[in-house]
Amino acid sequence: MTSPAAAPRDALHALARATGRGRRSLRRYLLDPALPMAAVEVRARSLGVVRLARDGRRVSLAAAASLDLPPGAVRLSMTQPNLADPRAFQETLRSVLERAGALHVGRVALVLPDPVARVALLSAAEAGGQGDKQREEMIRFRLRKAVPFDIREAGIAIASGGPPASDSVLVAAVYRPVLEGYEQACRAVGVHPGLVELSGLALLRSAFDALPAGDRLLVNWDEGYVTLLLARGEWPILVRTLAGEAAASPADVAREAANTLIYYRERLGGKSLAQAVVRSALLPPEQAVALLEPPLEVRPEVLEPWPALRAAAPGRAVSQALAGAAACLARSRP
Repeated sequence: MTSPAAAPRDALHALARATGRGRRSLRRYLLDPALPMAAVEVRARSLGVVRLARDGRRVSLAAAASLDLPPGAVRLSMTQPNLADPRAFQETLRSVLERAGALHVGRVALVLPDPVARVALLSAAEAGGQGDKQREEMIRFRLRKAVPFDIREAGIAIASGGPPASDSVLVAAVYRPVLEGYEQACRAVGVHPGLVELSGLALLRSAFDALPAGDRLLVNWDEGYVTLLLARGEWPILVRTLAGEAAASPADVAREAANTLIYYRERLGGKSLAQAVVRSALLPPEQAVALLEPPLEVRPEVLEPWPALRAAAPGRAVSQALAGAAACLARSRP
């Protein structure tokens, strides 16, 4: 079982382990922290699988594979089912699982693109309430105008327990029909999504876990979106996911990065970033680093979660495409 300090942070990764039972699922996760040994990462145009192997207490990378999806098979949305072609999605999923030797692993972690859910930071007062049920209802009430769907039809995950100076609560909400489409596709090919994560939140922990205090920025840049996560230590203080026109061109992303830094200084009391890290599954990472360095006033590092799996990165392009899955599974290593 995770320690009291670590548990709330880790609990957020169980976004909605069973559709519609978010809070109860989180409690089960804390009592049963065994993580899957394989992760499926969904991207707008591809599917990837990372599988681990265990030798006694030693856990290490066994296989990693990625396959392109047919054009238009997935359409990222927070309000509509994402699988425009469920059969094509299932066929690709079956093939990539087979390629990674994970077709019969049973439980998998499912890593979804950031735009399919809403992530919000609330004050402890806003998330008040006595008992889990009352607290969840209060959070649903607070989020009702912040999400573009009926909040009553959302799976909710809640995490608190940031730094002592923070009174914030981190909340993720996903529309059940969106999540159900992905879960049903997994079950159709014989695997069970025992854990659901958002790519950006999985990457955040991988990037900044156990680092000294300081303000850091993670940029999760992928097909169709970019997420900027500001963290004070390990705890998020700002989460912005931009899709559509705001993430349509490198120049737009650079401008949004600059705007985020301005907000950080003017509204969050920041001065300078201790570190910036980028996961770039769209542009070649070197180009993303060169583009983001001027607006961030610090040279970003390229996120590589593979050393935590005792593995060399499997080529730069595949490494970045599967970074979310690798970051998710890095928590399985003793």
